[in-house]
Amino acid sequence: MLNMHPFTVVLYTLSLFILTLVYSNPIYIFSILIILTINIVLLDGKDKLKKTIKYSLYTTIWIMIINPLVSQSGRTIIYKSPRIPVIGKIRITLESIVFGANMGVKLICIVLIFLLYSLMIDRDDSFSFFSKFAHKITLTLSMTTNIIHRLILEITRVRDVMILRGVDFNQKNIFKKVKMYYPFLKIILISTLEGSLDRAESLYSKKYGMGTRTSYSQVEIKRVDYYFNFINLILLSVFTYGLFSYMGFYDPYNELKFFKYKDMLFLIYIDLVLLIHSLMIWGCKKWKLLKYMI
Repeated sequence: MLNMHPFTVVLYTLSLFILTLVYSNPIYIFSILIILTINIVLLDGKDKLKKTIKYSLYTTIWIMIINPLVSQSGRTIIYKSPRIPVIGKIRITLESIVFGANMGVKLICIVLIFLLYSLMIDRDDSFSFFSKFAHKITLTLSMTTNIIHRLILEITRVRDVMILRGVDFNQKNIFKKVKMYYPFLKIILISTLEGSLDRAESLYSKKYGMGTRTSYSQVEIKRVDYYFNFINLILLSVFTYGLFSYMGFYDPYNELKFFKYKDMLFLIYIDLVLLIHSLMIWGCKKWKLLKYMI
C-alpha cells in the first residue's frame, strides 16, 4: 500500500476511470487493462487480482452472449435463424460480438480501478479526506459498510449457537423452515437495534455535529504527490488534446478496422505517460529515495 495523499490517488484513479469510459477503441481499452494489471501486481495484489478478474469474466461472457441477441445491427452476419414466433428472426453479427466484448473489457477495467484505489490508499486516510467535504455522507457510507460486516458476523454467531442447540437448517418442509427462521430473524433484528443505539450514544458523547470537526492526525501532501499530480496533469492534457482531435474513438457497427496510424501513434503517447505512473509506483515500493518522500 502506498501512503500517498488521498487527493493524488483520487485524481489518478478518476483519470483512469474517465479514459476507460470515453475511449471506445479496443486497443486503447486493452492497453488500460494491461497498465492496471501491472500497477496492481506492483502493489502486491496478485491474489485479489485473480479473484476480481475471475468474477468479472462471468459478467463479461454474459454481455458477449446477450448483446448479439438483443442488438442485431452490423454488416457481417454470422448466423441468421428462421422466423421464431413472437421473437421473429435472430441475426447475430460479428460487429455486435465485438461491441459486447469491448464493453465487457471496459467493465473489467472499471472493477480493477476500484481495486487499484483500495491498494494505493489507506481506508482511514480516505475517510478523513472525504469527511472534510461531505462528513454526513462519508459517515453514513462508513456505518453502512460496518453494519453489513457486523451483521454477517452476528448471523454466523447466532446460526452456530442454534445448531449447537439442535436446530436443523436443512429442513425440506417449508412450514418448518419458516418456524425455524422466525426466532433467528428476531434475534438478529434485536441485536441490530441495540447496535444502532450504541452507535448513536457514541456519536452523542463525542458531540458529533455540534461544532467544528477535529482530527487526531493530518494527511499532508508530500513531494512525491506533487510529482505524481504533475504527471497526471500531463495525462489529462494529452487526453484533452486527443478528445478534440477525435483520437481513440471507434464504432464497431460501421467498421471493424481499429488499427489506424494516427490512433496508434496517439496511444503510444498515452501509454508512455501511464507507464511513468507505473514506474513511480514501482519506485515508491522499491526505491529508497522515493520511499523517503512518501
